[in-house]
Amino acid sequence: MTMNSLEIIRPDLTALRTFPTIHQVSETWGRLELKLETEDTRYWLTTEGAPRKTSGLPLNYVLDYITVEKRNQDGRWDLKAVYSPDAWKLSQGFDYCQMLHRELDALQHEQETHFRWDNVRHIESLERELEMVNRIIFELSERVRLSWI
Repeated sequence: MTMNSLEIIRPDLTALRTFPTIHQVSETWGRLELKLETEDTRYWLTTEGAPRKTSGLPLNYVLDYITVEKRNQDGRWDLKAVYSPDAWKLSQGFDYCQMLHRELDALQHEQETHFRWDNVRHIESLERELEMVNRIIFELSERVRLSWI
């Protein structure tokens, strides 16, 4: 499955599992399946591997971990990051916050040039949403931090 680079929030783990496999790599440690590719990013899902991280095991061979590759200037793919399921949720939360901030900035700019009460209510709603998402991100970041101890 391919995705337009303009997509704002990366797909969740459940969605990635349902995407057809574009390519797969099997090693003695497990299997990675390429589930999504954009112009500049590849998303690999570990579908077979260790149930949890262990000493000596590459992180991208832990079951349900997501490996992200980015295309470099030469056109080759470079490993960018490996995410645990919780770290992936956290990154989605950051994506969502950025999207909300862009919307909030645009509304506030519009409000400066053309005041509307509808915008005031929408701005207040976005601010409440951001507050809630920030609490969730904090909890997730704490869970991810504890998983590395």
